[in-house]
Amino acid sequence: MTGPTVVIAGVGRFGALHARVWAEAGARIVGLADPDTARLAEVARAHGVEVTDTDLTPLLDRVRPEVVVIASDEASHVGLAVTALAAGSHVFVEKPLALSADDAWRIADTAAAHQRQVVVGHISRFTAPMARMRAGIERGAVGTPCALRLRRDFSRAWFLSFGDRVHPVWESCIHDIDLAISFARTPVRRVVAMRSGAAGDAAPSVVSTLLEFDNGVIATVESAWLVPATAPGTLDDGPLTLDGAIVGEVEVLGLDGILKQRLVSDALVEWTRAGVQVPDLSLWPEEDGVVGGALRREVGYALAVFTGRRKPDVMPVEEACWGVAAAEAVVESLRTGAPVQPRRR
Repeated sequence: MTGPTVVIAGVGRFGALHARVWAEAGARIVGLADPDTARLAEVARAHGVEVTDTDLTPLLDRVRPEVVVIASDEASHVGLAVTALAAGSHVFVEKPLALSADDAWRIADTAAAHQRQVVVGHISRFTAPMARMRAGIERGAVGTPCALRLRRDFSRAWFLSFGDRVHPVWESCIHDIDLAISFARTPVRRVVAMRSGAAGDAAPSVVSTLLEFDNGVIATVESAWLVPATAPGTLDDGPLTLDGAIVGEVEVLGLDGILKQRLVSDALVEWTRAGVQVPDLSLWPEEDGVVGGALRREVGYALAVFTGRRKPDVMPVEEACWGVAAAEAVVESLRTGAPVQPRRR
């Protein structure tokens, strides 16, 4: 059976990885869009794609894809998503869905108006440990959930390299805001956020946030881009390499128990001439020549949703909108130093 036709909008490193994973999952990549003509030509050659354009709109007119995968910069997500949905395509969009609650709901409303589906690429939901934790909560393993603790620290070199491309809340905290929402399954009603004055000009890279949910659950979300270069690498090899580390933990505390998982497992440690690595085997490991892990499960889920084989239950677009509203409130609380209520519809 022939898979759905797909256009990739944004062919940077992650967009190129998406092209590979969607093709390996059975989709047909029929077009690529990116304003960088040199990069566009390079990725087209690598993946055997004949139709390309620097603008998504004329490309959609030419190939009429069933799915558009948006892997471009964050500020472009809303425009590209609305364009693709209006043209009749389902949309997979990398996180965050948008940079404001109003734009996030605009995407959701456009999808509903055109009877199309939107899946947001919050990859952490699709890691095996996080899926197991969510299932544990749903079956009552910890009783009534009371509190969540989430921490994610990035390499300092990453902040110096690309951390100012977008506010760090949208780059790092959004992952754990989304995970907290996936556990609480309700909107956030109040946010209080602080940043470290000791970090000086890098203050936005060191953030501590308290979220209060509609159901009374509270969550702490912490992020610091301060992991030194001497730390063991976690993403130094594989189909998409990043020279550095992600270190973090997630805890769910309930009246009857606690679930706890380190985001980066140290079950495998490699001490070689190249140094020490603790390779991540959950996000996008290469397995028998194909990309596996959470990214492959995420793409498989999106394909099943787009083809009507399952409901959008793992990553409902409504929950992605709640996450955008909460992240927007975090940024505002950091600016003002005051509690903020996230926007509602």
